[in-house]
Amino acid sequence: MPNPLTLSDAADLIDVSIQQIWLKGSEAESRLFEKYMNVETGVTDYYLKESSISGLGYAGRVVENAAITAQSPVQGFDKTYTQIQFGIVLSFTKPMWFFGIKKRNLERITNEARNACADLRELRCAERLDNAFSSSYTAEDISGNYSVTVTGGDGLPFCSSSHTREDGGSNWNNIVYDGSTYNMDWEYDALKAAHRTAALIRNPMGKPMNINLDTFVCARGYANHHRAVEMLGAMNKGWMPGTADRDSAGVPTYNIIALPWIMNHPSYWFMFDSRFKNERYGLQYKESQPIELEGPNIVFRTGEIQYKAKHLGLVKPSLINGGNPEMGDAQQAEISAAATTEREGLLKRVSNSLNTVYNLIIKTVSWTEMLQPVPTL
Repeated sequence: MPNPLTLSDAADLIDVSIQQIWLKGSEAESRLFEKYMNVETGVTDYYLKESSISGLGYAGRVVENAAITAQSPVQGFDKTYTQIQFGIVLSFTKPMWFFGIKKRNLERITNEARNACADLRELRCAERLDNAFSSSYTAEDISGNYSVTVTGGDGLPFCSSSHTREDGGSNWNNIVYDGSTYNMDWEYDALKAAHRTAALIRNPMGKPMNINLDTFVCARGYANHHRAVEMLGAMNKGWMPGTADRDSAGVPTYNIIALPWIMNHPSYWFMFDSRFKNERYGLQYKESQPIELEGPNIVFRTGEIQYKAKHLGLVKPSLINGGNPEMGDAQQAEISAAATTEREGLLKRVSNSLNTVYNLIIKTVSWTEMLQPVPTL
């Protein structure tokens, strides 16, 4: 664990010639993942296992005096998920806390532990899209690197041209395809191809899913984001994007979700039908406990003060709407002002009462499991 922040590490905080010290911390806690994931709270299981069973296909003709033909549902794929703990520690020596942080009224820096947890949640959720075409990827954080498997119940990546259908029928594809080309650059023809791809997706018994793409997901600030805004502007006026023809657009408009956390593959883009953002379909975020900053806890022997923020949750990528490397598928729990005031006041009272050198420890703990794609109903 890194040494606590000392006076020599940030000498400007005790330099009386410097009148103002700004805290350039994280932005306000983000919950962008809620825009493209179905969120469920109150989950109490450490392990979560999912499965499914299909409906029926089409009924059959019954001729006079004939027995009605029977049909049975089919069982879908299943997969087990396990929660993972994330956390961070922020520490200060007593002189730094008393003469630096507290003197400069920077006690709100303790919220950075909470924000670090929230930002990691956004990153890990977006990484399921950033690595949608891989079976696994290497996640990196301050604790080191580790491998994350992102195959679903059918053993394939989230985005694949050969997802297994539960009834043994023809494989289905959720990578945007216009009939001749995969991996199309984002443009108007690619938008039409996305709708074509969605129209071809079948349910476990081979019936059309009736998907109507209405949401576009991309990396914020990159070419796809800019072009999506330009195309949407033309379509909102009834024009066909990228042409002077008088024909109107042949596909509906869409909502744009631009994610700053898609960083490794900013050319990726995704689309999905927001009606399928529910408990049965779409990207899933299952939360046991929201991120909460707790404390202070005073260690008797050392005088150490500890703050802890815990979060438990599970995340699962979507199963239906597609994308490819060039294009493809797809409360705020803020601390109230009263709670913030109370916490900072308590910090001041505790620091004033201690007569020994101590470390202020702010600890953020997050439980988050990134679930893998499960192409089932």
